[in-house]
Amino acid sequence: MLDIKHRKINKGIYSNIISTFLSILSITFVISLLVLEVLWRKNIEIVHMMLELLSIFIGVATFLIIWSKEEDDNSINTVLGFGFLIVALLDIMHTYYYKYLLLNDIVRGDSSIKYGLAAKLIQVITLCIFAYAPYVRNSNKYINMIKTIIIAGCLFYVFEAHLGWIPSFYDENGITQIKVVLEYLVIIIAVLALYKLKNNLQSEPLIRFEYLYICILLIIPSEICFTLFKNSDSLWVAWGHVLKVFSYVYLYKAVFQSLIHYPYDKLRDSNQRLSEILNAIPISIHTYNKDNRIEFVNDKFEEVFKYPKEKVVGLNTIELSMMLNKSGNKKTGPSLDSLNINEDDTKNIIRTYLDADNKEIKVLIKPHKIKDGVIVLANDVKQEQEIKNLNLQAQVILNAIAVPTIIIDYIGNIAACNDAFADLVEVAYKDIISMNIYELGNIINFSDKELIDAFDIKQFQDDSINCNVETTKGNKKQIKLTTSLITNSYNEKIGGVIVATDISKMREAQSRLINQEKLALVGQMGATIIHETRNFLATIKGNCQLLELYIDDGKIRQYTRKIDAATNEINDIISVFLNLSKPREAQLEEVAFNDLVASMQSTIETSSLMNKVQVLLKLDYHERYILCDETQIRQVILNMCKNAVDAMAEVPEPILHISTGLDDHLDEVFIKISDNGVGIDNKILEKIGTPFFTTKKTGTGLGLNVCYQIIKEHKGRIEVESELGQGTTFTIIIPCIDEALEDII
Repeated sequence: MLDIKHRKINKGIYSNIISTFLSILSITFVISLLVLEVLWRKNIEIVHMMLELLSIFIGVATFLIIWSKEEDDNSINTVLGFGFLIVALLDIMHTYYYKYLLLNDIVRGDSSIKYGLAAKLIQVITLCIFAYAPYVRNSNKYINMIKTIIIAGCLFYVFEAHLGWIPSFYDENGITQIKVVLEYLVIIIAVLALYKLKNNLQSEPLIRFEYLYICILLIIPSEICFTLFKNSDSLWVAWGHVLKVFSYVYLYKAVFQSLIHYPYDKLRDSNQRLSEILNAIPISIHTYNKDNRIEFVNDKFEEVFKYPKEKVVGLNTIELSMMLNKSGNKKTGPSLDSLNINEDDTKNIIRTYLDADNKEIKVLIKPHKIKDGVIVLANDVKQEQEIKNLNLQAQVILNAIAVPTIIIDYIGNIAACNDAFADLVEVAYKDIISMNIYELGNIINFSDKELIDAFDIKQFQDDSINCNVETTKGNKKQIKLTTSLITNSYNEKIGGVIVATDISKMREAQSRLINQEKLALVGQMGATIIHETRNFLATIKGNCQLLELYIDDGKIRQYTRKIDAATNEINDIISVFLNLSKPREAQLEEVAFNDLVASMQSTIETSSLMNKVQVLLKLDYHERYILCDETQIRQVILNMCKNAVDAMAEVPEPILHISTGLDDHLDEVFIKISDNGVGIDNKILEKIGTPFFTTKKTGTGLGLNVCYQIIKEHKGRIEVESELGQGTTFTIIIPCIDEALEDII
């Protein structure tokens, strides 16, 4: 039976090939007559060149297709591509020398025939090799390219050198007998290729051997034509060239069908097979593409929701939501109609919908992220096991708890975990579920490794543990672990619950409270000490004023004024210090910001000059008013400038840049104080402004803290930018007065 069927298939294939072959012979004969009468005899060279260029183009295109697909799984013997590349190069030389054949140039006309005949021989040899081994995996394509170039180069050298041992194919009498013999050799090799190729006609069509068979079959009459012609304007020459072009066309179809169409055909078959598999699965399945629209719905979806596929495919999540008319209580998580391909896999949830018959149906939804989309599994809850539903609901409840919680079984494996715990330890939920408690303890780096042993079920008990951990992202946290036993009805330990609380913020709050208490203590101590200090300052100030009244010497009076001014400055500094314990209310008034900064120029330059610091002041021409306590703002700017000067103590050419500006969009003015000092490390930068934090050997860590507090009271902010070795920039930003109010001022 199989043999009969095989013979019927063969008979059908051969019938198609023979009918196609005879049709091509008839068509090409008619075309040849038309070409001969209309074009060939008028300009043989141009028509010959056009026909040859068609063959050359197809040969090169065949090579390029095989070259580009050489590394694919569906690859063929690359000898076909490289062979036809050599053929194309030889045909180019044959076409170039053909004009000399028309001019009866014996030597160069002979070269044209030699190149053409060599191209035909390599063409049929290539096809014969391919027929015997169509799917052989070749070596590296670049190595094959080098071999091809070497072979082509050798042939060019042999033909161009006119070596004496190569017989002539063309002389005064026309073509020679040796040329005719070689043409018949081409026919014999073509027949051998056909004989071998007939066994592959029924094979899997990675390559269309039927087209390749016709290609080789057309070479035979083409070569017969070239053995019969007597002169260049005969019908045999024209017909032979037209047959050659058709032979190349069928070669291209065979290769194109193999390496271009075949993968798409296989993909289509694979998609069809995948659809059949998904339709056979007894679970409702639908998929979203990257545009969040449904691209596939299986048969079970139709059965569950009673909607035909045609109405569902192409809908987006909103349109699907309207169709399913979701019922039930307030949404608590992602559902069938609220998926996003940019989100991670959603946990299993249960939802209630209305089907096409307006009947309620509960489904268990299991969305999963796939490449460029989402696949959603939705099964009728009635088909799920009762214990599984219980577990799913327990997971939903666990995720609803804001306190980080995990449940472990009797051997320490993590049985359940909520999202809050995954966020706390900064480990993905799916990774935590696959671990045991000991692995998790090693990952998050407990400060006390002995704590891990406390999670052993044999030692597990109701307890509270404080510990430090370091997450996989390097964040250090202080957490409090509360452990509770889970027992069965026989009072046997079967697991445990661990509740974690992040107490890092609570500890930070305690630390801030301690610092505040320190500040209050400093203020109280300072108030007592400074009260006495002010008495001495009052004495110094009074004596200076008396000296100024009773002494006529101008220089001494000048010095007494300086002492008096210095006493005032010390008094001001003491007042600032007293603000820590008893801050005074800011005396707010309208002040022109640029005028305020400009009035401080001499003070800044004088203090900087002592440290050999060059001061560059640049004021923005946009003048705006701010509502501020002028004394406090002066204090902040002077403190910032002093810190900048101190930072440039080791710099050879210290420069202090001070500039003001206006941000029209935010309606804010700013002053930038920049130095070219040592800069500040990023870790230190985070602590800038913290009470009692200082990098100076004699500093108290209170100066910048006071500055930050003052600017905060003025509803402004301070921004810091720094780079080690380059310098630091402090930017003081203060809101402006409304422009309408400014006009009044």
